[in-house]
Amino acid sequence: MSLDDSPASPFDWRPALLADMRQAGLRRPWGRALIAIGWVHLVFFLGCQAVYWWGDKSERMTLTLWISELCAVFATMRVIAGRDWYRASPGIVLVLRIWVTFLILSFNTASLNTLTGWALDWFKPAWCTLASFGFATLAWLFGARFLVWAVQMYFTGLLMVQFPEWNYVINALSWLVILHALGLRLERERARGLAETADERPAQAEMAGMSR
Repeated sequence: MSLDDSPASPFDWRPALLADMRQAGLRRPWGRALIAIGWVHLVFFLGCQAVYWWGDKSERMTLTLWISELCAVFATMRVIAGRDWYRASPGIVLVLRIWVTFLILSFNTASLNTLTGWALDWFKPAWCTLASFGFATLAWLFGARFLVWAVQMYFTGLLMVQFPEWNYVINALSWLVILHALGLRLERERARGLAETADERPAQAEMAGMSR
């Protein structure tokens, strides 16, 4: 039995949260936004990989790329999902808070690595641990299928440890796969939901006409 199939209790708030997210999914193209973010992340992390190969261990170039990526992600969301996308629903606000926390902790691990020295870039695999926690949190909220991505990020971290010279590329490709898979699923669900809504409208109009 999956988390989605578990019996609801009088104090279970998950059905209302899931229903809210489904309605939010019909109103905006979240899937396309996630796919676009995957490509944005890949482009900027390829830049980080180039800086790393260049041998620049200073924080200036890498930090500039990270901040630029963050701005690009928010700009992408605004263009595709709308200006007020972050207030689209309580569920979206909750998801946003989870990943903002992930970003804060990611910057924190990078800062700690800087203070302890660059003999070992341990903060990069640690990002995968934080991402696994983020996806596991989504699993407890929205369904066990998100645990698949938590496990993927776990193995992504192990792969980054084995091939430290390719850390940025490995991280970016793993996120690209995840965001594409999530984006395609959301787009299919949105198309199905819009089709069902379109089919219901003639029936509702006919019933309204008969009631007059």
